[in-house]
Amino acid sequence: MDNLVRERYLPFWVLLGAALGVCIGLFNPYIASLLQPVGEIYIRLMEVVVLPYLIASLILGLGRLTPATARRLLGNSWVAYLILWFTAFAVISVAAATAPLVTVTPVVNFASMSDPNHFGSSLVDLVIPDNLFAALSGNYIPSVVMIAIIFGVAIQHIGEKDSFLEFLDVTHKACIKIWNWVVYMAPIGVCGLLGSTISGIDPDELEELSLYIIVVVASGILLAFWVLPMMLTSFTRLGYWEVLSALKNAFLIAFVTTLSVAALPLLQSAVTRLVTSNRVGDDTEEQREVIQTTLSVSYPLAQVGNFFILVFLLYASFYFFVPIAGPQALSLPGMTLISGIGSPTSSIGAVSFLASWLNMPSLATDLYVETMTITRYAQILASVSAFAFITILVVFKFYGKATFRAHRFLVTLAVSIVCLIGIWAMGRYGGTHIPLHSETNYQAMGLPAAVQSLSDANLKSRLGSHGGQAKIDESSNTPDQTSDGLSRIQSNGEIRIGFNPKVLPFSYMNRAGRLVGYDVELMYRFARDMNVELRFIPYNWQTLQADLEASRFDIAIGGIYITEGRLEAITASNPYYENPIALIVRSSQVQDFSSRDRINRIENLEIAVFDDPVLLPLAKRSFPGAKIKVLPNYDNLAEQASVDAALWTIEQARAWAISNTGYKAVVPKDLATRFLFGYLMPKQSLALADYMNYWLELQKASGVLADMEKRWIDPAASSSSLGEPQSAR
Repeated sequence: MDNLVRERYLPFWVLLGAALGVCIGLFNPYIASLLQPVGEIYIRLMEVVVLPYLIASLILGLGRLTPATARRLLGNSWVAYLILWFTAFAVISVAAATAPLVTVTPVVNFASMSDPNHFGSSLVDLVIPDNLFAALSGNYIPSVVMIAIIFGVAIQHIGEKDSFLEFLDVTHKACIKIWNWVVYMAPIGVCGLLGSTISGIDPDELEELSLYIIVVVASGILLAFWVLPMMLTSFTRLGYWEVLSALKNAFLIAFVTTLSVAALPLLQSAVTRLVTSNRVGDDTEEQREVIQTTLSVSYPLAQVGNFFILVFLLYASFYFFVPIAGPQALSLPGMTLISGIGSPTSSIGAVSFLASWLNMPSLATDLYVETMTITRYAQILASVSAFAFITILVVFKFYGKATFRAHRFLVTLAVSIVCLIGIWAMGRYGGTHIPLHSETNYQAMGLPAAVQSLSDANLKSRLGSHGGQAKIDESSNTPDQTSDGLSRIQSNGEIRIGFNPKVLPFSYMNRAGRLVGYDVELMYRFARDMNVELRFIPYNWQTLQADLEASRFDIAIGGIYITEGRLEAITASNPYYENPIALIVRSSQVQDFSSRDRINRIENLEIAVFDDPVLLPLAKRSFPGAKIKVLPNYDNLAEQASVDAALWTIEQARAWAISNTGYKAVVPKDLATRFLFGYLMPKQSLALADYMNYWLELQKASGVLADMEKRWIDPAASSSSLGEPQSAR
């Protein structure tokens, strides 16, 4: 493989394929989709021999060594790994420090307290398996490496082993031969890979964590091309440009394929050349075994690109506003080190494991995968540099050629500190950190591009001066008391939606002056599938029921609660969401609102509430001894010094608490009121209600509702729980 890559034209063709793939991804997504299988085949062929290569290399390398030589190799390795891990985490910690630290939760749910320390055997299973074949099928690199090391050490003490080691040697050479063949596909494979990657990037989604992406890319490049190469020159007689020149082909192949494993054969050849040219060691057979074994062990243990998940988790902590404090904060670096051992792909499983341990929603893993479309390039380069660092330093130290050069170390340290200060400043002050589902975040949100695009193509009322948005009719409509609402919609080709623009996150006006929200998006989808135009008509809570009785609109939206009184007078859809009642309280008073009894013991209790036909009676019924203060909205709630708490649903209270320092959303443990959300229709619209209920079931089955709930309401939602209000949430 090295001979092939050293040929004059291969790097040129690989880079040309990469450039062509980027252009195709940007300008012709259709062709990119056709090339996607080629990229996938290329990756699979590169990855399929990873485990055979690791197993054969480790057992072969260790099995050929004498026990004394193996102990000597171990004694010369652990210091190199400590230096690498300390250096990598020093850089990564600075990158992680750019994320605002969340130490307190915005929601305290006394009705459903959970134990955050639910991790247990998962970490043990990751490192020490009880089933070799399960570890192989699950691609648990740490487990496979552990097994291979145990077998390799055991074989050292067996006499008749030559035939088995010969078999492993053939397997090892076969893996390299396969990579030699696959690399011929590099130009077309990289073209397909980058084309599909670029075409699949959603700028709007990546923008949410753009600072994280910038910080990781900058830190990864710094680690790969300055910190680790210069640290290597600080402990050996190698020169900086000598190291980079030897590693350039390994960097190139790893970068364009985004596979660190593709660099292993190139690294082995590069290290061999450096060792030979610097006259390190005399026994070429032993030298080859030491290099091979050290490089194989470094693949899972020196995968420092995976350690950047620490940066992601801290950014995700702020984004989802999930606190990391106390024992979790102290143990997170160690947990990241252990969980990050493995291949680049295993970092996804590590994020899933650690996010669960930190009580983050499952959406965190999806977000990591999305950002990996860009950050993985820097992460891969950092890992390749780390493989080289470990292998070269261990070999030099094994043969007594390592030496500390203080002036090189000081130069490395000085330049690194300057660069890290720049990265920290860029990440901390280069943009705005906005938590998910805060009021600021909601104001920046719009309807998904796909929904907006489909609406623009099918609904004429969204065209023209409204910027693609459906018309918002501020005028009153002539009452239409047609007995069959569905027939009227189909005959007129229009569905009238009643809305309230103050119900975040269900229907509200964003900063672009557009009506958005969960209910609004759903009505866009509903109108599209009915092939009718959409018209919005505003209402206020006091006249909502009268408006429906007069058939002023066909469907009312806006986070509307289904109550017994409403069911008697009008028609409602099946519930699509359930939410407990919550109280917005000052952080210093959280414990006072842990239960109904403690709340009722508060002297001169004052509860704020909207002038809402449902919330107002509920407040009076739940807190009979309290003074009820009616407010038009909660925009100036923090200025109401006499108010002890404000009544709202938990998701709306959470968004308010995230956006206002010093407040929390509290769910008392015995305040059992839970609201069912639905869509209201005139009394005679039974056919329309049946049609909508059937349509909602289809949307639920296809996962549309789950996706919408994660986006607008609850990032921890699962497709199995959405739309099932009977299950506790």
